[in-house]
Amino acid sequence: MADPLAPIIQKMLQQVMGMINTPGGQGNPNPYYFPDWIQANGYDPYGQSQVLQWNLSITDPTIVNQANAICPTIDIQSSPCPGIQSFIGVPNAYPSLTLGSPTPGGLVVSGARNAYMQSMTSNQDNALKLQAVMLLSTLPNYQKNLIVTGNFTFTQYCCCSADNTVCAGPPVPEVGTGTFTATFNSTPTITIGFNITALSPGVLNIAVSSINFVPSSTWPNDAQIDIAIDIQSIPKGSKKDAYNNLAMAAFNSADGLKQLVQQINVVLNDPSQLNFMGTALTNVIDGYLKSTHQYPFDGSYLAIA
Repeated sequence: MADPLAPIIQKMLQQVMGMINTPGGQGNPNPYYFPDWIQANGYDPYGQSQVLQWNLSITDPTIVNQANAICPTIDIQSSPCPGIQSFIGVPNAYPSLTLGSPTPGGLVVSGARNAYMQSMTSNQDNALKLQAVMLLSTLPNYQKNLIVTGNFTFTQYCCCSADNTVCAGPPVPEVGTGTFTATFNSTPTITIGFNITALSPGVLNIAVSSINFVPSSTWPNDAQIDIAIDIQSIPKGSKKDAYNNLAMAAFNSADGLKQLVQQINVVLNDPSQLNFMGTALTNVIDGYLKSTHQYPFDGSYLAIA
């Protein structure tokens, strides 16, 4: 059965959506215009004053084999093993890719200001359950692409072996470092699930339950993300070109891209971010309704017991 509140809430959402998608004029700024609000609240760029560090596990067999091949090249150049033992990739151990650093600024996301609210809808059966869909990279007068830049560490685990199969000693992490840029070339979408938890004449409270980032309309088949890297240090004895190619392959592997997107969603769905977004939506919608004298719509409808 349709919720009788649904058309009232939907009308309110349409009005709010028009407001946050409309820039202010000269001498008449609109504090709720989404691109300006995102920048004013520290979301573009994001990461300059925050600590972001994402750990990606690479299990793609092709990448694992390429990573294992790094160990013998180190053996040839620097002979880390005693006697006739060989330096091999640790069996059943996956290379790891860490993005960012334990200090602020190690991973920065820019371009989120290029945001347009595509839709805001109320559930017809439960009018207080809402969804908003935001498009990135569609406005012509802002940075075109969403871009993630930062530091990375690529670690391959090697060990000494007498038979080229079983480790005769402990795993040795061989670490290479550099910087990377990930450019999102499509139109990412962000879907926000939220609920009105308090509604009465002059009172509004919103809680955000989920935020889902999707990098492209062709995801997960094609992320439409371009990766560029700059290797700054490599394990002693390894070949820079081979290591550079390996790191690029790891970034662009299905594992790497999938986990990159997953980590963006982890950040967005951190409880502190959900709480902040809930407060922000409350302030934006509540402020707009009060400034336009649209409370209480209909007092007989707008009270939650």
